Amino acid sequence: MKGIEICFFRHGIAVDREDPSVTSDAARPLTDEGIRKTRAAAEGLMRLDFGFDKILTSPWLRAAQTASILSEVLGLAAPETMAELEGDRKPQELLDALAHRHGKKTLLVGHEPLLSATIVHILGGEWGLDLKKSGACALFVDALPPRGPATLLWLVTSRQLRWMGKG
Repeated sequence: MKGIEICFFRHGIAVDREDPSVTSDAARPLTDEGIRKTRAAAEGLMRLDFGFDKILTSPWLRAAQTASILSEVLGLAAPETMAELEGDRKPQELLDALAHRHGKKTLLVGHEPLLSATIVHILGGEWGLDLKKSGACALFVDALPPRGPATLLWLVTSRQLRWMGKG
């Protein structure tokens, strides 16, 4: 089956925006709980045996930290940063850039509402989705940019991934 499989993974729990140690939204790091839950979710993702060939991440700190954990747990090459995965971008910007940077099975690490908006856009819907922290969603597309609606392969919460990782 020709096409591209894309997994969208939202960053883990980060330090609150109002924390006085944070200089900007882009500089917010994962909390200790965020690191622990992201690692456990990554172990569940590994059990799905998706066979990723590339990780692309937002350069914002919490996403980059999440991607680093995923890379380590999944045994993949270091993540590549992609500015179009930053939290203030639009779905079309991401899709245009992804058309030139994707692999056969690409793992994207980023932020809300960009990830959910992009998923809904690719699926061709007029509905809402809220990808939770350390949650993931995989789609199959015919091409990038897609020529038609994508196929939803799976959507899992962080809790479900963590549960799978215990097995």
